Order: sequence, then C-alpha cells, then structure tokens
Amino acid sequence: MHPCPACAAPLDDEGICTSCGALTRGLFRELDLGTPQIARAIANGLDFYLLLGAAPPDDTRSIARRYRQLRVLFPDDPRGLAPEPARRLELLELAGRTLTDPRLRQVYDDLRASGAPTVTNAVLRCAGCAAPLPPDAARCAFCGTPRPAAPQPPNAPPANHPGSAPAAEPIDYYALVGLNAEHLLPPSGRPARAPLSRGLSGKVDGAPDRAGAGPLVPPGPPSPADVDAACLVRQKTILLAPGYAPAERDARADEVEVARRILRDDQRRSRYDALLLAFRQGLYDHGRLDSLRQLQDLARADMAEERGESVSAGQAAALLKQGLGYLDARLPRQALEPLRRAVAALPGSAAAHGAYVRALLGADDPLALGGHALRLALRSLEALDRLGAASTQHAALAALCRGLLSRDEGDHASAQAELRRAAAIDAGLAPAWRGLAALALSHGDTAGAAEACRRALALDARDERALLMLCAAYLRARQPAQAREVAAQAAALRAGGATADDVLRELGA
Repeated sequence: MHPCPACAAPLDDEGICTSCGALTRGLFRELDLGTPQIARAIANGLDFYLLLGAAPPDDTRSIARRYRQLRVLFPDDPRGLAPEPARRLELLELAGRTLTDPRLRQVYDDLRASGAPTVTNAVLRCAGCAAPLPPDAARCAFCGTPRPAAPQPPNAPPANHPGSAPAAEPIDYYALVGLNAEHLLPPSGRPARAPLSRGLSGKVDGAPDRAGAGPLVPPGPPSPADVDAACLVRQKTILLAPGYAPAERDARADEVEVARRILRDDQRRSRYDALLLAFRQGLYDHGRLDSLRQLQDLARADMAEERGESVSAGQAAALLKQGLGYLDARLPRQALEPLRRAVAALPGSAAAHGAYVRALLGADDPLALGGHALRLALRSLEALDRLGAASTQHAALAALCRGLLSRDEGDHASAQAELRRAAAIDAGLAPAWRGLAALALSHGDTAGAAEACRRALALDARDERALLMLCAAYLRARQPAQAREVAAQAAALRAGGATADDVLRELGA
C-alpha cells in the first residue's frame, strides 16, 4: 500500500490521504515536483485547471475523479506512445499530481494568483494540452498538436427551422438578482480576502489588521442562502412594483426563479460561470447559447414539475441530454433523477427508456437493488419491447429483473428459471450468474453455487461478490484450503492490508 506523498499518512479506499487529502496510489510515475517546476509551467502559460476540465473551487476528490477519467484514455505502460500523446500524458500527470496534492496545489494557486508568472487566458490554446499558442505558431511547442483552423464566418445568417427552439440570449443572472460575482473576476481585478480566524479572546481577526498573517484566498461563489435571499428580495420588488401587466409580472418573477435554480446548484452554476466568462469576452459560438438554453430548460422543468405541469418537449430533451451526460461520465446515480423525469415526459422515446435502464441497473449491483428500482427498470424494458427497440441484451436484462423480483417474493422456482433464461440469452451477464449462485447457496447446493460463481469470475476475475460467494460455498462444502485461497484473492482486492483471515471472519468461519 502506498503512503501519502505529502505526509506519509494512510489512505482511504479511493486513494485519498486521510490526513491532508492528497491523492496517490501509483497513479503518478515518480514525479518530483516543487516550486521551480510549477513556476516554470505557469510561466509557459499552462493552466492546470483548464487542462483537466476542472475549476478552482473543486475539491480534491472531484479533481482526482476527473484525472482518472482522462488517464484511462492512455495505456498503463506509456513507453510505447508516440511523442505527441506521450507529451499529452506528461502534461496530464503534471496537472493531476499538482492539483491533487494540497501542498503543491497551494503553491500553484499562490503563484497563479500572484501575477509573478502571468497566466494568459484570453489567447488561443492548444486543443491537446491547453498551452497558449503564439500567433505565428503552426503547431503546439509542447505536444505538437496542429494549430486549430480559424473559423470562417458564414456567408449568410442561419435559417430558422420551423419548430426549432431559438437560441438563448446572453444574460448575467448575478446582476439580475443583485449579486456580485467576485469569484469570476481575474486575480488582479478583485480584492483578495484573508481567511478569518478567532483568537484566544474570542474576537474575529479580519484581513485589514492581519497583514502577512496568512495566504490570501479569493472569494468563493455566493452561497445557496445568499442566492435565495437575493432572489426573494428581487421577486418581492417585482411583485410590488406598479405598471406591470399580469403576464409580464409573472414572466419576470419566473426569470428570477430560473436564476435562483441555476445559481444555487453547484453543477449548474459551474457550467453557467464558464458560459458567462465567455459571454463577457464576446464569445457566443461553439454552442454556448444552446448550452445556456439547456440550463434554462432544466430549471424550468424543475418549476413545471413542482407546479404539477407537464414538461415541454424542449425541457424533456434537456433532461435526457443531462442524464446521458452523467452516464457518459460514469455517474449513473446522478443520472437517475433527470432520466426519470425524461421518461415521464417522453414515454415513446426509446433513447430515454434505454438510458433509464442503464442508470437504474448501473447505480448499484442489481442483486442489491430494491423491488421498486427493479420494477421501474422492468417497466422501461417492456416499453422498449413495445416500441420495437429491444435488443437481445434488453431481453436478458428483463429476465434478470423478473428473476430478482421473484426471488424477493420468495418464489425460488420462478427466480431460478428467469435467471437461467437471462444467462442463456446473454452468457456475459455476470449478475445473472451471481443471482444463480445466491439461490443455490440458499438451497444448500454448494456445487451449483461454486459453478455459477466460476462462470461469473470467468467474466471478471476481480468480482469481489462472486469471490465471497465462492468462498462461502467452499466453507459449506468443508473445503477449508480452497476457501482460504479464494479469501486471499478477495482480500487482495481490498485496501487497508486486508487478509484472508479477515475475509473468513467476515463470513463467520
């Protein structure tokens, strides 16, 4: 097990230091970083946050998760990479190592905010490594990526298609509700604030009389409570102001409510902040206005659902797009709510039903899902069958859901028949084999349980649940040597120095 690179403290299951929050688990290849290397990167114009697709307010776990998503695009052994992707991987690891170590990240943030090595944001950047491109450079000097072609202006304005939603108009929601977006100001254009602390006397020490007492920290975004309070004041002003027609008054109040729902949600606000910064620079292309409209549609869909109104087609499409984005980012739990609402608004959409099934069955091990989630998944699978969009895999998943529901109802014969049917349709469906193993164990059929577990492990040798059931089958069959061997394999998958004895004690041996 690797110790923390910053303080040598133990790590948790995600490889995050339990003491200082640094990330490690063999993810970085002997990177020796310090202030000179970080200062050189900043002087060269490298923006680590931009390179990772992260934001300065993001915590270590969020940045680590984003780094892992990008790192899997490269092979584990990079020695055979061509020069261009090798340089991209080097820059990715440099950014990941810096931003996931609190000590190095503090150095980077201090240098980045000090203005000593200026970080230029309003320049054309390399699509491969986010380094700035000089005006006369045909290729990136760092990774060799060719300079992107300059966009050509259209010969005529785009035609309006009947029934298509118009692009949103750029809007500053912070100004609309009377808030200051200090966190979006460049470091040289905002007053930094020193962190507040209480002395022994109980008084709060502030920045004015604490010169040199600690690092200056930039202000964060408005808190949800501040957003709620500002929006409430603004809505009261609109409702009490004379001269508005009823429809206009409602529209203005609804616009403030849209702003509230965007600014108080961290994910939506982060997306909106990026759009607002682009709007302030006069950048409205590359789908930015469409992205703003999508955010507005999501907020209006929330409002419509609370009022009991039906969600519009545009709002439903935005919900579906959001859910698919979560699934692409391997976040099935976060995808559940937008996809549930998309399915309700688009009952005839095969894409919505298929994505909802992926989110439901991917949110947890299907064997651990409750009856409600299994019924929702089965309902969408049956809808896919009615729509003529069901595949062989969908048929196997439907049999899996029916088998697990029969198991929960105590009908073991039906459960076994459905699970066998699921495994016959799709022999690569590991949950079906594990479900058969669990049923065999409950009936004392240790040989059948062991065979089903081996079929699951043939698909994924790191399937800890299958290993535990196989170990339990060997224990019940009074084969302690085989049980200990399998327990050692399960312990090797766990962090924290787990042993075979720990696994055996967990199983009651």
